[in-house]
Amino acid sequence: MPRGKAPNVADELEAPRSGAGKEAANRRGLAGQLNPVHLNIERWAYTFQRITGLAVLAYVVAHIGDTSFFVGGPFGEGPNSASWASDLSVTENFLGHAVLVMVVLVVVYHGINGARLILSEYGVILPKPSRPEYPYAAKSLKTIQRHLIWVAIVGAVLAALYSGGILFG
Repeated sequence: MPRGKAPNVADELEAPRSGAGKEAANRRGLAGQLNPVHLNIERWAYTFQRITGLAVLAYVVAHIGDTSFFVGGPFGEGPNSASWASDLSVTENFLGHAVLVMVVLVVVYHGINGARLILSEYGVILPKPSRPEYPYAAKSLKTIQRHLIWVAIVGAVLAALYSGGILFG
């Protein structure tokens, strides 16, 4: 800019800033945030906690509906052998057993991971706060948190295998 000339706002907006390309490269947008490569195990645990919560809610609603139809539904006809046979025809087959195994997997994972989140929320399993130092690695993942995430995963898989052995065996 020549000496003595007043600065023009348009010139400042068009002028390249130092590091502008780097700043633009760091903006991944929605597609970048949804890219699973950029997620660590704690983020995956958070995502699956939400998904399994919705799955448990859907199962509870379906179970209440199924049970209400067995006992006669909104008209109060009461349970009978035909409604019981109809109920068993839905659950006592390969698909019904597979759904029940998935329910066990989801409920056990959600329960164990929920206990981890409660302990974390109250600071029981978090490390003591310290001064943040570059490269800003999450210190919460270097402690018992990572192990408890794996306990939730392994516990859920073992429970699902056990229930599958009972239902399919």
